[in-house]
Amino acid sequence: MAIAPARAIIIVSFNIFRVVCRKYGIYLLLGMVMILLQGFSGYYVLRLGVGDSSLPGSKLDPDHYLQKRDGGGNGNFHQTSDRADADTHDKGPPIAEEIESLETIQEHLGIKVPCFLRSKEAVSAIKRATTSHCRSLIANISCQIQSGSFYPSRLQSYCPSNGRVRGKSMGCFVDSREKRILRGHAAQLKRNTPNICADICYQRGYIYAGVQYGKECFCGNEELPMKMKVSDALCAMPCTGDANIFCGDYLHMNIYETGLAKYVPKALNGPPGEGDTAVRITFILTVNGRAVRQFRRLFKALYHKDHYFFIHVDSRQDYLHREVLKLEQQFTNIKVSHFRLSTIWGGASLLTILLHCMKQVLQMKTWEWDFVINLSESDYPIKTNEELVKFLTSNRERNFLKSHGHDTNKFLQKQGLDRTFLECETHMWRIGERKLPFGIRVDGGSDWLCLNRGFVDYVVNSKDQLVMGLKKIYSYTLLPAESFFHTVLRNSKFCQTFTDNNLHVTNWKRKLGCKCQYKHIVDWCGCSPNDFTTGDWPKLEASATRNLFFARKFEAVINQAVINQVDAWLYTPYYSSTPGLESYWENRYHHEDRPTGSNDVSLTLYNAAARLSTKTVMQLLISKNRECHLYASAVLEANSYHVSDEFKGILVQYVGNIKNEASFNLETWFFPHNKYRPPFDKTVYRIISVEVGSDYDVKEQVFRNLGGALGPNSDITVITRWTGAKSDNVGVEEGEEEETVQQPLLLLMDPVGAKVAEEITLEAGDQVVFHKFDMHKPLLPGSWSVRVIIDNIVIATHTFVVLPYQFMNGRQITIKEARMLHKGPTGPYKDDETSIHHLNYPGNSSAMEIAVAHSHLYGPELSEWIDDLVNRFYTVQDTCYIPSEHVPECVRNSLEPCPETNWSSLSPDPKSELVGIDPNSGKILDPHRVGSSDYR
Repeated sequence: MAIAPARAIIIVSFNIFRVVCRKYGIYLLLGMVMILLQGFSGYYVLRLGVGDSSLPGSKLDPDHYLQKRDGGGNGNFHQTSDRADADTHDKGPPIAEEIESLETIQEHLGIKVPCFLRSKEAVSAIKRATTSHCRSLIANISCQIQSGSFYPSRLQSYCPSNGRVRGKSMGCFVDSREKRILRGHAAQLKRNTPNICADICYQRGYIYAGVQYGKECFCGNEELPMKMKVSDALCAMPCTGDANIFCGDYLHMNIYETGLAKYVPKALNGPPGEGDTAVRITFILTVNGRAVRQFRRLFKALYHKDHYFFIHVDSRQDYLHREVLKLEQQFTNIKVSHFRLSTIWGGASLLTILLHCMKQVLQMKTWEWDFVINLSESDYPIKTNEELVKFLTSNRERNFLKSHGHDTNKFLQKQGLDRTFLECETHMWRIGERKLPFGIRVDGGSDWLCLNRGFVDYVVNSKDQLVMGLKKIYSYTLLPAESFFHTVLRNSKFCQTFTDNNLHVTNWKRKLGCKCQYKHIVDWCGCSPNDFTTGDWPKLEASATRNLFFARKFEAVINQAVINQVDAWLYTPYYSSTPGLESYWENRYHHEDRPTGSNDVSLTLYNAAARLSTKTVMQLLISKNRECHLYASAVLEANSYHVSDEFKGILVQYVGNIKNEASFNLETWFFPHNKYRPPFDKTVYRIISVEVGSDYDVKEQVFRNLGGALGPNSDITVITRWTGAKSDNVGVEEGEEEETVQQPLLLLMDPVGAKVAEEITLEAGDQVVFHKFDMHKPLLPGSWSVRVIIDNIVIATHTFVVLPYQFMNGRQITIKEARMLHKGPTGPYKDDETSIHHLNYPGNSSAMEIAVAHSHLYGPELSEWIDDLVNRFYTVQDTCYIPSEHVPECVRNSLEPCPETNWSSLSPDPKSELVGIDPNSGKILDPHRVGSSDYR
């Protein structure tokens, strides 16, 4: 009875299929062909591996592939690169085609290359490097890496295994796609074996390695579910790396110990006993920049007569170095390093400096210290010296480093540890991929550390293969100090002393701090913490109950109020009547520094300010004494001036002269005008302000070229700030949503009407948009403007000045240089249609004639032109004299002495003054604090 319905169903189905084929047969045929091709492609990928270089578009290693399971533990895999089981080095002679290519590349690069370079990154770095020394260094190291002779392939770990045995079989286990037994790192390897998988897992910090389905490798630290253990006979699939060894089976996993002991954090000790000897600390301060007053304030907060301070100053910072040397003369427990390097973000030199400083403090026979702590000028203590000493005294056997977390594979890739970097020409060049050595656990995190003397001595002086091998590897590593000390500690006999805490709280704002702001010095994108402001106070306050003793980053030029707040919280506040309490001064220029081209436009501005100052003072002097004719002869120093975290202008010290009398020094205060014109109807448009400058810091959203000096070779950046308020534009009906994305036009116009127009993207909500104009140089000096245009309506304008140069590399500019740099570009500012250079525009003919005449100015006439431009865009606020016996009577009677003003860089600033040591407390005296008699 069941047969008849079945036949009926078959007959009906056949008739339907016949009709469909008659009508749509061609489409069915094409679909079947596509299905067959897809099936063949999938089979080909599974056989050869996703990373096979023969696959179109593949960028992975030709001998292997690795896939990473997503964090959900659902068995899915994502492609990633790892040469754990591959030999990527060609040790044989180059083939004929390579020899021909080698000759070609040597001719193209202009250097002798000892091998055919396979790394496109190395070739790119050689092309971009500017010196033959650097290009040759990149080529030679790249060839050694390519030959397999540069890095160690395996290193020895000396960390006790606590009974764990590498390769010990834990048995065969039934696995599940929904809930993996080992949920750490996962990979698919073209050549997989238990040993290879164990090497990978050990390197990434896991105690178990599991092999499955022949080619799959899993890592984990989870407790093994013994109820899922089955007979070894069910794990019988041959390994892809050795057919004589079994690597699990479908959803069956052989699990082995890697030999790594599981890290179990040890509880910190309580308060020290009464008989415990207090530890002594050496602070290694690696400092940069020109913020001398902030550095002094940090030093004052840290100082105790029982501690030591070893200071390295960046080799480019002459001013800071001279100021720090003065402290060495004042305090006996300070040593300034004579070995100096230039430090760049992520540079290998940072590790070189730290190791050198540690070596030096070990050799200081009179320095009896127990810990080293490294800090920068951007750090500040958030607990007292006494609290820090008590904590370290109780835990003197510990070493304090902050680890990255749990996903080592992600850390390796994010940090670029699987790449070789070479520091040369104050740049970190990425020159190719590399394998990290097996046999050790790789770790890393923060480069701020607190290490005890025993471990420091081991790191600096040990000649064992672990330390020597890691020093070689990390000499060619980006951000090396963020991983070197961690990896040495984790694999040394000191591994049990590791404590996952760097004693710091750091102000991370990833959205602002991860904008690739260092691409001009590093071939990588990295992140940096933001400066603390008063709005971040809850983060600092929350550290009170935790073992955190320092915070970063602080910059008084960005926000001094939060430093005052921390300082008052740490000790006691300053009296409200303390002079200069809300003021801050930071050096911008000093005449003793080595001249650099980067200061030329600023030096031009400072000299113009000095000349304009003398003209202002002259009007006052001549009214009282017609024989007192003042003129400026040289600029000595310049400082930015800030009050309540607001930039107030630039202070310029200069040499004044009066005929037939000795020279003397004055200081003048000048500041830029605000040339921004807001929209006529603020209710219609969202724009708040327009700013123009250079050296824009995207992380802190401020211009770093305080004073706004722009010259013919400057890069112009326009900052527009927008509110999130809805507009009341005509045409937007009530209840109708406004467009979330707009593209206002920025129109840049030079003194003769040459225009550059570029769009910016504006989205809904409060927004700061920065746009850097990429234009041909030199820029034409004179008055420039930028206009913001929406729907062909100019909604805001800003006028600014591009100054001609008076100086080139710190010396007076020559006639030839002035004519070359002050005539503007030879053609359009840009090569595309958005740039219109109106050289023959009739309306600008007179402006063009004036510009041509200006380009021929030199000497006093050039100075007059510069002064005229500066006078239109800046204001001289005040001038004072620096007391000396050479100051003429007419000047004394007309001006204030600088130390008696509240604005001069010579006015009192007790918060950063170092006046002596309190014999009772061992700290630096600070008489302006509330309750200073009880100050400890």
